[in-house]
Amino acid sequence: MVVVAISIDRGSNKKVRKLVKDYVSRRKLTFPNLLDPKAATATQYRVRGVPMSFFINPQGKVVAAASGYRNWDSQEAHKMFQQLLSGAN
Repeated sequence: MVVVAISIDRGSNKKVRKLVKDYVSRRKLTFPNLLDPKAATATQYRVRGVPMSFFINPQGKVVAAASGYRNWDSQEAHKMFQQLLSGAN
């Protein structure tokens, strides 16, 4: 499993990079954080809220999605991850 964050913050390139860098540093995030200031990815995936999470299988198919905040460290989330990783979706 790979986790990737995509920021759709807008503004000057320098300002957005600093904003994201500071956020990643404060939260001690260890996964890649990409910038998409024109929201091309959000448009392509029909994002309807922020945050939005997508689960994409190795074939590139979206197998699950969640809009809004989620506690990804919950027992229910762990069960869902196990199901998705086993291919039982």
